[in-house]
Amino acid sequence: MSLTYILGGVNYGLVFFFGASLSVSIAGGCRNRREWILLATLCPVFLALQTTSWLVLGLDTTKQLYPMLIHLPLLLALIFGLHRPVMISLISICAAYLCCQLPRCCDITVTAITGSPLAGQIAYTLLIAPIFLFLQRYFVPSARDTMIQSPRSLFLFGGLPMIYYVFDYTTAIYSDLLYSGSAVVAELLPTAVGLLYMVYTTAYRQQLQRQTQAELLNSLMAVQLKQAGAEIASLRQAEAQAATYQHDMRHHLTAISGFLTSGKPQRAEEYIRQVQADIEAITPKRFCENELVNLLCSSFSAKAEHMGVRLTLETALPNELSISDTELCALLSNGLENALNAVGALKENRRWVEFYCGVRLDKLLIEIKNPYAGQIMFHNNLPTSTRPNHGHGCRSIQTISQTYRGLCEFRAENGIFILRVALPM
Repeated sequence: MSLTYILGGVNYGLVFFFGASLSVSIAGGCRNRREWILLATLCPVFLALQTTSWLVLGLDTTKQLYPMLIHLPLLLALIFGLHRPVMISLISICAAYLCCQLPRCCDITVTAITGSPLAGQIAYTLLIAPIFLFLQRYFVPSARDTMIQSPRSLFLFGGLPMIYYVFDYTTAIYSDLLYSGSAVVAELLPTAVGLLYMVYTTAYRQQLQRQTQAELLNSLMAVQLKQAGAEIASLRQAEAQAATYQHDMRHHLTAISGFLTSGKPQRAEEYIRQVQADIEAITPKRFCENELVNLLCSSFSAKAEHMGVRLTLETALPNELSISDTELCALLSNGLENALNAVGALKENRRWVEFYCGVRLDKLLIEIKNPYAGQIMFHNNLPTSTRPNHGHGCRSIQTISQTYRGLCEFRAENGIFILRVALPM
């Protein structure tokens, strides 16, 4: 028995551990001690089956039986022993089989260069461990993340390994079509690879566009939440200033008493009107128990009055809500701002906005109604805007609603635009 034959048998055992370990790693690896023990028990059994078949039936027959001896039992172990999904288990095995061609390619290359099959087997033995470590570090994490990202990603990732698996066994192991010189067979795999490359490129571009759009929306959301925080701070500062005026009321009364005592009633009246105007300008009205909603309603009431818009406010909110102040501020501010802008240029009798915000059946409900002029176009259930830097408010409202697993609806019918939001509390 030659050294090349013995070393070939050793390498055949090494490639088993190479492929089995990669299959398990790509499928998610071992997550607990029980799974490690299971694999440590099964691997010697698989290796014994492979070795026995090789010694009794020969190498060629063992290659033909390999799917039944190794791949099918490994697939069942991943599905029932490690509880991995069927498609992920199947694609992991096919991907590992494709990776097994790397040390094989090194063997063929060294053999072709040196003219020595023994040199090729030695190169195979020496390089299989570094190749495994390289794949384990750089390929396996990316493959695993790609497969679990979405069904489309799983299909795109698994298409090529599965096609190669079928092609290799059909044309090189169960027959010699690959080496027969047939042009059809020679072009089949490159054609399949080309088609998968085209599909992958198209899908990758679409995914990249969605990711870019999501990153842009996240950036806009961050800016809006920061602005909302600044607006909340400004409103609270106004409320604190109003409290200071109320605290200093005794000083104002003393000044008024002094004017009256000194016989200056007109001066006292002017002072009273000035103090009253200052307090009304900064004192938020009381709409409900929630401090933030009181501040926002007061702010938009003043803005609506300045614009000549009739703003009807109905609020019934507790002081504590599960949604953060900045996100609640972004929801209400965007909705009310859009409504005021929509009616600002309408005729006086159509310049109105109705706003409701309350909690019913453990849900935060928001509804804003307003007339509109012209035609509102929708894209992906969101109203679109042709004006630059507009339309972000609706996307912000939709994103916040999705974050809290709530519902968001924009409707335009009979000249009335309606925004409805329902968030579970």
